[in-house]
This record gives sequence, structure tokens and C-alpha cells, in this order.
Amino acid sequence: EEPYFDVALALEKVHTYSLVHDDLPAMDDDDLRRNQPTVHKQFNEWLAILAGDALLTDAFYDLTQCVALSGEKRAQLIAILALKAGSKGMVLGQTYDMAGEHQEASFETLKTIHQHKTANLIEASLMMGAVIAATKEQAHWETIGHHLGMIFQIQDDLLEHTSDEATLGKSKTDTRKQKQTYVSVLGLEPAQEALREHILSIHETVKKLSVDPTPFLQLLDDILARTH
Repeated sequence: EEPYFDVALALEKVHTYSLVHDDLPAMDDDDLRRNQPTVHKQFNEWLAILAGDALLTDAFYDLTQCVALSGEKRAQLIAILALKAGSKGMVLGQTYDMAGEHQEASFETLKTIHQHKTANLIEASLMMGAVIAATKEQAHWETIGHHLGMIFQIQDDLLEHTSDEATLGKSKTDTRKQKQTYVSVLGLEPAQEALREHILSIHETVKKLSVDPTPFLQLLDDILARTH
């Protein structure tokens, strides 16, 4: 078994909880996720709420079970994930996102939503890896996570504009609910330029790392090639 499997599992549980709750009727009211019916559609709403609650809570229990790490490191991981997922992180981003439905948002508000709703969890995953590796470059990995999260979200906005639901494997919620996206706020070409700027920023930051960034840059290329 991988020694840090519990950490990876905790991150994925938080990610999955956020998707289950994001799809709820009170939130985005989506019917499709990963080409499958959403949890509240496949089962029912109360079970989807409780499933999300369980995933989020169990994630922090999983972090306490990583015996390959010292108690101090486990506490650091819990603090990072709680900060990036909670009221100053993903939850804050979702709050701004829901409040902005059917309203015209400024570009700064849109960036705030993307930063907290999407980038924060990716920042957490890279920062937690830095804690495990005992590197002093946690700030660089947080910066890389920020840009990677923004890239992922801008890609989502571009794909929502250019693809159909069958290709995306999920509902086109932003279009249906008239949510603001990089494309709707900036236009197609400026959104593509913003994507390129974040890619450039990642390449500039990885130059500051003391480790070989090749595997990470290969992962970046894979992410940039995604179609859904």
C-alpha cells in the first residue's frame, strides 16, 4: 500500500463532496456529472446531502490515520485542507458563485470565485505534498496550484462555450443559469489569452524549484489537452 494513500484519499473525498453538494437542487441543480446521473438524481436529495457531509468529515479522519507521517505533519495537513476548503476557501467561492447567479459580475469578482472555488483545493494538494516532502518551497507550490486551478477553471469556461453536454459529461449549468464566465465577461480571445498567461506563470515558477519539474509539466500538458 502507498504510504500516503490516506492523504490522497482525503483530498479526493473533499473534492467529491464539493461536487455532490454543488449539483444539489439548492445549488446548481445539475442532472449529469461524469456522464452519470448526479447523486440526488440517482438516489435522492437527502442522501446526497448526507453523502457530502460524510465525505467531508471522513476526509479529516483519514488524515489522522496516515501513520507514515508524524503527528506534527498530520496537523499541518489538516490545517491546510481545512483552510483551503472552508469559509475562507472553497465554501467562500461557492457563496460568491451562488450570489452571482443571473447577475453581471465584474472580472475581479469572477477571479475571486475561480480562485476560491477551484484553485484553493489544487493549492492544498500541492502544499500538502510539499509538507510530506519536507521541502521549504511550499509557497512556490501554492503559487503553482493557484495558476493550475485558474487554468482548469478557464478551460471549463472555454469548454462550456465550445462543447456540448455529451462531450463535457456534465450539464452546461453556467450557460443555463446565466452565470458569468471568462468567455462571457472577457470574450473568447481574451479568455484564451488569460489561459496562456497562467500557463506562462507556471513555467516561470517551476524554474524556482529545486526539483526536476518535468513530471509536473507533463501533467500540465495532459490537463491542457483535456476535452471535458
